[in-house]
Amino acid sequence: MLIKSIFMELRTRLRSCNVYITTGVDFSKNCNLKISIQSNCIVINYYNDNDKLKRSDSLSSIESLSDCESYSEDETDVSTVIPINEYCEIIPNSMSCLKFNKNTISFRILTAPKNGGNFYKELLSSTNNFQNKPCSELLMNVKPNDGIKIMCTNCSNIISAGIVKFDRVLELPSENLDMSDWFCHGHGHGHGENHGHGNNEAIELKPNKNDFLYRLTYFLINHCALSEKSNKFNLKRNSYHCNRCLAWLGIKNKDTVKMFNSEVKINDGEADITVFTHKQPSLDLKIDDFIHTIEKMAYEFNLGMQYSVMCKIVLECPISANNKQYLLIWIMDKELQVLRDTGEHIENDKIKLQSSLLTKILYRVEFTMNGEVEAWLSDPGVVSTDISKSMFCRGVEHLQKMTEKVPECFRNTNGYCVSYLKV
Repeated sequence: MLIKSIFMELRTRLRSCNVYITTGVDFSKNCNLKISIQSNCIVINYYNDNDKLKRSDSLSSIESLSDCESYSEDETDVSTVIPINEYCEIIPNSMSCLKFNKNTISFRILTAPKNGGNFYKELLSSTNNFQNKPCSELLMNVKPNDGIKIMCTNCSNIISAGIVKFDRVLELPSENLDMSDWFCHGHGHGHGENHGHGNNEAIELKPNKNDFLYRLTYFLINHCALSEKSNKFNLKRNSYHCNRCLAWLGIKNKDTVKMFNSEVKINDGEADITVFTHKQPSLDLKIDDFIHTIEKMAYEFNLGMQYSVMCKIVLECPISANNKQYLLIWIMDKELQVLRDTGEHIENDKIKLQSSLLTKILYRVEFTMNGEVEAWLSDPGVVSTDISKSMFCRGVEHLQKMTEKVPECFRNTNGYCVSYLKV
């Protein structure tokens, strides 16, 4: 098979398209390939026999690769056509940045504006096929005055004080808002700044005994809602663990316990269910929670800002009482149009593409607090939140997997890794 996968980043406003193609050919051994850029498609021809190649053997000339008139299909051993006219119109002979790396091909092509115009003016359409949609909401399965049991996801140990009922089930506003807007006393940031409450002391939310406060994929409850055995086991711990299997469940701050959707489940008397349910779940709850957390924080960050500032997010994972790991995420393109192969062929030599909107990010993992993390956390344009250990690990694995969609030479830039939230 000549073409294994196709991944294109189409930016209509910039009138450019980055093309990444993975093939079944090792170009370090055999590079008899020709790429023809036409207005409605990209044609790739592969020659097994060097003698059949009637043009220049050098592939360093972009003009020779883009010249779609100089080849004959009779001379081609394998030919593949990638129709792209459904999504954009290519400017012929506009290939640049051509690069071969092992079995991958990458290059950039220019596109013509769909609605007319030129490089001096742009005619915008009155309708947009890709409207900015708010982040998908989670379904809350905890209802006021309904009896539930809270259990460890790993071993199903009941950690609540039997069947508990909550009078109030309330969603919390963003932690990154100015807390002085909804509290009458001063507050500290919690990242080394001292605002009158002592160093490293952040504002405290203290839920009442029958309060269930939630946000993103975690919730806050009073320790009185949990069993005496569990509370006694975690009396001298800053992290909250299951007293049976020792699984990490959340964070404890005095009388308040923060638990995460990926670590605990509830029983409503009929079945074991998660605290939050995704409307379109995948097979991995931790990745679903990870993606939702980032999308929700990015959506809230951009409300009213008209995307004037690129969102930066710090996901903090508590390891011990005084140690955290950090995932620095810089959202580069929140709604990037991507064209991918569907695995289907329109005809024998034509590959079918599908379009979707993805979030392109730069990310970096820091295992301790250092100058880079401190700079991010002190930046007023950065939002942060805590996530569970399993979410952190599975989220990093997910981003590493998504990075593989582009050739290896494009996966890193300025010390950060390039990835996508969902592909």
